[in-house]
Amino acid sequence: MTNQGKNGIDVILAESLKELSKTRPIEKITIKEITDKAGVIRPTFYNHFQDKYELLEWIVREELMEPAMPLFNNGMMREGITFLFTAMENEKEFYVKAVRLEGQNSFVDMMRHAVQEIILERINTDTEHEWAKYTWMTPELIAEYYAHMACSIAVRWIDDGMRVPVPELVDIYVMLAQKSMIDMIS
Repeated sequence: MTNQGKNGIDVILAESLKELSKTRPIEKITIKEITDKAGVIRPTFYNHFQDKYELLEWIVREELMEPAMPLFNNGMMREGITFLFTAMENEKEFYVKAVRLEGQNSFVDMMRHAVQEIILERINTDTEHEWAKYTWMTPELIAEYYAHMACSIAVRWIDDGMRVPVPELVDIYVMLAQKSMIDMIS
C-alpha cells in the first residue's frame, strides 16, 4: 500500500466503496466509480491504494481491527469481539456484499489474515507457553487455527443475515475459545 496511515482521502474512498456496494456487487465496482463518488480523480486513488481490494483490506484493518486493538491489548477480549461484530452489524449491507467476494481477493481471506495477525501479536507478547515444547506447534500455527475458527463463525453469521444478536454471538465466541473440542463433544 502506498499510504499506510489513516487520512481523510482514505476515509472518503472507503465510504465511497461502501456506499456503492449498497447497489452493486463489490467485484463489479470500478475505480472510476469509487473516485467519482468520492469526488476525487483516479490518480488520487492510486496514490493511496493499488486497487479496490487493497482499499477493502484497509477497511478491515483500519475500521475494524485497529479500533478494537486497545481492547484486546488490555485483556478485554469480550469487549473487543463485541466491538468487531457491532461495527459489522452497523454496516450490514456492506459486509454482506463483502463476504461474497471469493477467489484471490476474498474478503474471508482478508479477514482471516487480519484476525490471525491479532492473535499472533497476543501470543508473542507472552514468553511462557505450555505448547512451546512441541517444535511443530508454532505461534503461527496456533494463530492460523484460531483465526479459521473465528472467521468461520463470523462468515456464517454474516451469510445468515446477522440474525443472531451480537451479545449471543459474543457468548458463543467466548465459549468456543474457552472450551476444547473434547469438552464440547463429551
